[in-house]
This record gives sequence, C-alpha cells and structure tokens, in this order.
Amino acid sequence: MKDILYEIAEELDQLKSMDQAIGLAIELEEEGMEYYAEKASLIKNETASKLYVFLAGEEKKHAEYLKQFRESKHIPEVEFTFPKFKASFTEEFSDEKLEEIGILLAALRFEHKSEYFYMELANRADDDEQSLFFEKIAAAERGHYQIIDELLGAATEFRMQT
Repeated sequence: MKDILYEIAEELDQLKSMDQAIGLAIELEEEGMEYYAEKASLIKNETASKLYVFLAGEEKKHAEYLKQFRESKHIPEVEFTFPKFKASFTEEFSDEKLEEIGILLAALRFEHKSEYFYMELANRADDDEQSLFFEKIAAAERGHYQIIDELLGAATEFRMQT
C-alpha cells in the first residue's frame, strides 16, 4: 500500500501547470467544506459540531483565497486564528463516541494531507511570493490539525467514573 503523501506528490507530478494544481487545490477545499458541513449536522457532540462548522468555513475561505490568486495572480492575505474551543473540551461525547472519534480521525487525516499538499505546492511554486502564499495555507491546515488533535485527546483520555 502506498503512503498517501507519496500519492499526493505523484498526483502533482502529473499536472502540467501551477494553474492545474491550483484548480485541484480548489476542488479539495470545496470537498473538505462539504465534508465538514455534512459531519457538523450529524455529530451529536456540541463542541465537535461547532468545530466542523468552523472548519467548513475555513475550507471555504481557502477556496476563495485560491480563486482570488488564480484570477488575479495577486497573493491574498491568509488569515487564521485559533478558535476558543478549549473551554468546552471537557464535555463528554455522546453514546456514539466511537463514531464521533472516527469522524475526527478522518478529519485529522484530511488536514494532514492538506498541509502536505500545500507544502508540496510551496516547493514547486514559480517564485518566493507564491511559495509563501502556499506555506501560509499549509500553516492554517496545520492549525486545523492541532485543533482536531486536541479535541481527540480530550475525547480519548482516561476518565475516572464518579
């Protein structure tokens, strides 16, 4: 079985231009947005649901950044701030905890792949400004990964029953 990150690099090698790579990136962001929006409506844990609404919005922003860049060749400012989910990480998951954790794991994997994808685009960029743009999107994806990882940690830590 091939490593998924190796597959991403191979897929990028097949593209003929940076414009095609950006088109692929837009598709991935839109797929991520749809995934997170769907999962937000399915998951019963309030914190995880809010996280998915946040992530769907983030993926939408990324798609817009990429579209702006593609149309104008102007590098938009990539913004990312950590949301304040920590206070509610102590909330228990529902009776469907394993399903909810599975959804979080899938999201974690998606964000890891996305970060790698953007770092690969940064390495293949035509100039330093383009490279910095992709690195900023990769950093935002890394931030998403960290948020999900923190929620997973809260969901899977040992708790004494009282």
